[in-house]
Amino acid sequence: MNSSLAIWLAAAVGAAGCGGSGLGADTRADITAQMASAQPPLAACYHTGLQANRKLVGSMVIAFAAAPGTGQFTDIQITRDELGDPALRQCVIDELGKLKLARPPATRLAISYPIHFAPNP
Repeated sequence: MNSSLAIWLAAAVGAAGCGGSGLGADTRADITAQMASAQPPLAACYHTGLQANRKLVGSMVIAFAAAPGTGQFTDIQITRDELGDPALRQCVIDELGKLKLARPPATRLAISYPIHFAPNP
């Protein structure tokens, strides 16, 4: 990973499905940890995009679900894309598709996660 890249991650987690969705502090921490583990490959995606467009800066909001029983991240969609780079968008989707929660939820969790891409000054 190039040390001159910055990616800011922040989660907004919601539940879909049944009532008692299990969105306690442990679940939120698990989501944050999984997204933090994805930071190096996401930075590599961004670095590739920067090689084609040095002015590539902006945010994406990714909506996805954590599957019940497995915790696998599924149904990954970019709901907001300020960067407009199709290759970066697909790379982000591919990388997030490799993730799953360490403690799978009992019900499907809907997650919205903003990511900001910018080169460090």
